[in-house]
Amino acid sequence: LHHLPEGGQRQAQPPQPRNRLMSFVVIGLNHSTAPLDVLEQVTVAPDDLDKALHDLSLRPYVSEGVVLSTCNRTEVYILAERFHGAFQDVRDFLSQISFVAPETLNDHLYTFYDDQAIEHLFRVSAGVDSAVLGEHEILGQIKRAWESAQKQDCVGMSLNSIFRAAVAVGKRVRTETSISRSIASVSQAAIVMAEERRGSL
Repeated sequence: LHHLPEGGQRQAQPPQPRNRLMSFVVIGLNHSTAPLDVLEQVTVAPDDLDKALHDLSLRPYVSEGVVLSTCNRTEVYILAERFHGAFQDVRDFLSQISFVAPETLNDHLYTFYDDQAIEHLFRVSAGVDSAVLGEHEILGQIKRAWESAQKQDCVGMSLNSIFRAAVAVGKRVRTETSISRSIASVSQAAIVMAEERRGSL
């Protein structure tokens, strides 16, 4: 048993250090927020992804990170302790890999954190946020982006669990809803549109 000090009052204990609270953040731009020329400049080619992940991992406010880059979007998913510092890290990272001025990127970037970031990733994986509703390609692109980050040791338990859930959501949406019966990709949509246009001439 612990004895109370004289006077019967328990002495105040020194404050214990708090666990670091990390936020899940997504920062990016897509077909809805940026013109095609800016999107093309910011796109990370598959052969350049490993180097980009390495560069991202060196940023002081980024704890874990995944880079998703397609013809319609480039998004950086991170775990970060300080939101504002992390935003600057990612914006500068995107600026340096694309040679687009940070001020220019500011006009096109969107940011979500915690629950909103998770919801956004789930919408992307389900194909709801795509240029073509329900496209199939994006789910495979998310899986490859996640696997690349794993190989570069850029993700830990937190991001792994989030991306595992996102892939499961994407698969479930395509299995259990009619979204899987829509046009599967931008290229397919272009072919259908071209055929419709040719038929109307």
